[in-house]
Amino acid sequence: MMETVRELTITLGVPLTNAFTPQSRIYWLYLAGALVLAFFVYAGRRAEAESAQRRPVRNKFLAFCFPKTIYGHKSAIVDYKYYVINSLLRAFGLIPIVIAVPVVADATAAWLERLAGPVADTLPAGPFARLGYTFAVLVALDLGLFVAHYLQHRVPVLWEFHKVHHSAQVLTPITLYRMHPVDDILSGVCTALTMGVAVGAFAWGLGGAVGEVLVSGVNLGLFLFYVLGYNLRHSHIWLAYPGWLAWLLVSPAQHQIHHSSAPVHFNRNMGFVFSFWDRTARTLYVPKKRETLDFGIGGGEDDAYDGVVALYLLPFKKAAGLLLVSASNG
Repeated sequence: MMETVRELTITLGVPLTNAFTPQSRIYWLYLAGALVLAFFVYAGRRAEAESAQRRPVRNKFLAFCFPKTIYGHKSAIVDYKYYVINSLLRAFGLIPIVIAVPVVADATAAWLERLAGPVADTLPAGPFARLGYTFAVLVALDLGLFVAHYLQHRVPVLWEFHKVHHSAQVLTPITLYRMHPVDDILSGVCTALTMGVAVGAFAWGLGGAVGEVLVSGVNLGLFLFYVLGYNLRHSHIWLAYPGWLAWLLVSPAQHQIHHSSAPVHFNRNMGFVFSFWDRTARTLYVPKKRETLDFGIGGGEDDAYDGVVALYLLPFKKAAGLLLVSASNG
């Protein structure tokens, strides 16, 4: 009985413990990294304002980072509620999580062995092999996420579920959890396929398994990406990269543009870590200067996603409507 109570207590505490779990994107260190970069943005804007007004500007860093108009907005409050309920549903196993990387990896290695034969010698998994494998896994993960995201924007039925994320009228780090379970399942399937192929190809090519370089259980490249301002992408704080870097990595500003309700920004910057997928798909949008953005789907549709129940059920209703129209026209 006591063990059951203990397990239940741990499960119910998941929404709070995410801040202390490196595998969570709101791990305290990732949030701290975002705050450090936010301070540099704040200092730069304050210096610009003081130079323009020729007098000291009295604004505070915390007020700059956490304005009440954003963190107290009704859309943000829906995010907080949805985050708690979604976290609990995951913890209780009520939302399926797709983990099939080993299955795809074994199938890939077996197919390559049938095609080209086994590797003659097992190569030592030295530091360069491990670093190469770590980068390959990151690229494979990012490719899977990009493919899933591209489909979510281009396939009308999938877009109805992805609207949940885009219906946010303000952005906070918690907005990243405003994802419908159908979105999560599609992302899980796509990343399992791409990562499984990468893992299987390396296992075959090296004649055996090789380990990633991990930091607190997280891929080294992904860990650095999270620390270096990831949580600013879902925020009001504009941080753009220089042109050459923006062609390689997705900056917080580029992702904010992805959330813009302006038609010129629709279906742009769908990459997660790397922006070269968008460059290949011709969906890359690199801002030349700071832009003023309004977030949401646009057209007044955001207001329909005004509660947790709507976030879960409205996409099914709209997707069913699309399918019925398609069936009647077909």
